[in-house]
Amino acid sequence: MDDAATPAAGPTGRLPPTLRSAVAGGVGALATLAVVITLGLLGFAPMGPLAAAIGVPGAFAAAVVGCVVLGLASRCSVPIASPSSTTALVLAALVARLAQDPQVVAAAASAQPLDAARWVGAAAACAVVGMGLVQVALAACRLARLVHFVPQPVLAGFLNGVALLIVLAQVPLLLGAPTGAPLGAWLAASAARDGAAAWAPPLALGLATAAFIAFVAWRRPRWPALLAGFVFGLALTQAMRLAWPSLHWGVTVSAIPVAMPPGAAWLPFFDDDSWVVVARHAPAIGLTALLLGLIGALESLLSMVSIEQGSGRRLAPDRELAVLGLANVAGGLVGALPTVMLRAGALAVQRAGGRGAVAALAAAGATLAIFMLAGPALDLVPQALLAGVMLMVGFSLVDRWSARVGARWWRAVQRGRLPEGDDTAVGLAVMAVVCALTATFGVPVGVGVGVVLSLVVFVRRINRSLVRAQFTGTARPSRRIYPGAIEARLLGLRTRVALLELEGALFFGSAAHLPERAEALAPPVRFVILDLRRVSTVDESGAMLMHEVAQRLARHGQELLLAGVASGSTVARALKAFAPWAAGSAPRTFFDADQAMEAAEAALLAEAAQDDAALAALLATEAELPLEACSLVRGLSPRELRQVAAAMHRRELRAGDVIFRQGDDAEALYVVTRGSVSAVVVVRGTVNRTQRFASLGPGTMFGEMALLDQAGRSADAVADSDACLQVLSREGLDQLLREHPELAAKLYRNIAAHLGERLRAASIAWQAAAA
Repeated sequence: MDDAATPAAGPTGRLPPTLRSAVAGGVGALATLAVVITLGLLGFAPMGPLAAAIGVPGAFAAAVVGCVVLGLASRCSVPIASPSSTTALVLAALVARLAQDPQVVAAAASAQPLDAARWVGAAAACAVVGMGLVQVALAACRLARLVHFVPQPVLAGFLNGVALLIVLAQVPLLLGAPTGAPLGAWLAASAARDGAAAWAPPLALGLATAAFIAFVAWRRPRWPALLAGFVFGLALTQAMRLAWPSLHWGVTVSAIPVAMPPGAAWLPFFDDDSWVVVARHAPAIGLTALLLGLIGALESLLSMVSIEQGSGRRLAPDRELAVLGLANVAGGLVGALPTVMLRAGALAVQRAGGRGAVAALAAAGATLAIFMLAGPALDLVPQALLAGVMLMVGFSLVDRWSARVGARWWRAVQRGRLPEGDDTAVGLAVMAVVCALTATFGVPVGVGVGVVLSLVVFVRRINRSLVRAQFTGTARPSRRIYPGAIEARLLGLRTRVALLELEGALFFGSAAHLPERAEALAPPVRFVILDLRRVSTVDESGAMLMHEVAQRLARHGQELLLAGVASGSTVARALKAFAPWAAGSAPRTFFDADQAMEAAEAALLAEAAQDDAALAALLATEAELPLEACSLVRGLSPRELRQVAAAMHRRELRAGDVIFRQGDDAEALYVVTRGSVSAVVVVRGTVNRTQRFASLGPGTMFGEMALLDQAGRSADAVADSDACLQVLSREGLDQLLREHPELAAKLYRNIAAHLGERLRAASIAWQAAAA
């Protein structure tokens, strides 16, 4: 069962709802205490000994102000806010830059080091206020959902990079090194002086705390493991100090200095010197604000979705993001760290039975009370203990998607079962690059490069997948059924037709290689058909590339035919509007690939007829074909031919005349002696349309299948043009069978041969397509 749907458990379950929520808010504040303190140190770690003076109050301010604003304005079931590891690390990158400012360096080394803390705090506050303004702007533009469009490999690499940064940042603290001291130099000096006693006790304390947290999370998943680990670490520290008072247990968290001016822990003083530092680093502050706004929005919205799963609530993400932005603006004005909607804190409150504004406001009050009462006592907390807590926080941030997908990909590689064209390795490579860059150069570089790499991979995939399939005319002949002599010539000519089926959007990112792909179809290919039926849209670049394809083919004596371009469609309008077709140079367009293929076949036959008088005669005749030239009566003697002719009757048709409808009873078979007839089916949909099944010219027969199996007509038969048919009715065929059984047997043989030819042609096409 999801945590959002879990009923209240424990002693608070018997309390009245309001009191239960208030107590649960206090429990949640205690559960995240260690994380809040540690994130304050993490966000301002580059400030060295001054980190606690500005970072810890800022972390508590973020938790207090965030819970107050969200409690009053958010509609989330558990509106708990707090700093987060990811945003603290992003802020730490800015603080590292500020800490190297000459003015800040000079102040930190002077008799007034708190000036340096105040200036850096002022610049960080500007970044947090800017973060809030970015989130409010995203919400005002109704762009909250856009944060979900971060590519998964980039998000996974970012999370893994942040997790790696958190773990690496704990190494000096676990070894007991002073904040800001070069780790290598300190280890060498301390080893020469004290040996392993310099770093072994804090390392043991931190690892023991981390192990206890892992044990609690494993054995009691509903307990606040981080709080339990924090209490365990404090108890262990005191016990070890009593047992071995001479051992060094690492640097402790500095207490909030009593010498600080009143309110300096909560308000960054904006004097002239502060504004000088802010102005000098304005570009970095602006970039950090933008990055914090996007990352904070993504983290908060994902946490909100997770919290609300199973609750039945439908929240407005833009409204919640606006509330979060206001919380960051308010928090920044009092020196708070970046605030997010924190899932861990919300779950702690939720498991204790807390809901709504009461729980959030109680959490804010408890957090403020803890800070005011326990601030001076922070000097008792070893940083190695907090490092153990953050070590487990870092491990918990490792992205599960990358671990699961990576393991599955590796198993497939080991077994040799990796599908052809599988891009899992590419996604994992992008994730690894983002992770490495984030850990090495910081979050902005890692995420920025990751987004660019994802765009490159996306364009690569689009380029590869634009051409869905490629066939020759032999594999995809038209549905026109030709007389045997003409069909025999077409078998060799159809190899000069290439059909490319395109799929997706034809735009600047997908069509770059299309001209080269078409131009590679060198002669003897005479016609190139591009089937655009599955193309969803065409932009200006796509239309220009289509124009380039036509020009390149024309230079080689080839012609481009466009199929799947319905008159007035979006694709047709785009090709007409954006491509600079000269008068008469636009490619011919057809409703579907079948019609385009028939046009190519007709052109190839016409070109072949220029050197073949017999073929020219077959194509040029407009007179009615005599019955003896038709496939039905092949091999009959003159006497038998007269007997068949006597059993048939002639039928004249106008273009558009319907011979029969789908589902009609079969009463006759038909032989085309002039004109053309098509078998069509009606495709039902939003708009009904007809789909040609086959077209038949002089000399061919149709309607024989239903006459033999008596299953009814499978399609409509419609005259394409003025036509003439010879009709053999069922009664006439039965009469021939009774009076002339040998003649009837020959007719059945010819019908079977006709069906065999059609089946063989379909088999050839299938084999060509499979090849």
